[in-house]
Amino acid sequence: MARVRVSTTVDREVLRTTRQRLGARDSELFDRALLALLDQLDAAAEATALDAAPYHEDEDLQLPEPELGAEELPYDGEVPPEVVELAERRRRRRASG
Repeated sequence: MARVRVSTTVDREVLRTTRQRLGARDSELFDRALLALLDQLDAAAEATALDAAPYHEDEDLQLPEPELGAEELPYDGEVPPEVVELAERRRRRRASG
């Protein structure tokens, strides 16, 4: 992994407390903080995308209602083949466009 030197000013108490709790080098603290921030940004982007195009409104993702009770699923652990095929078609479409 390529590394880069960073010089910045941070909250003294937050840094001290984090050093005490984790017992890690500052570089490790900042790497973990940046990865956590990226995770938050990804989650926010996913939430925004779902708000703009909810699954339940996508006709391509609609599956027939199962003839089971509300607590039961029509399958156990396996993704239905038609959903896998739809995902593959969409990936190909995105890659080509």
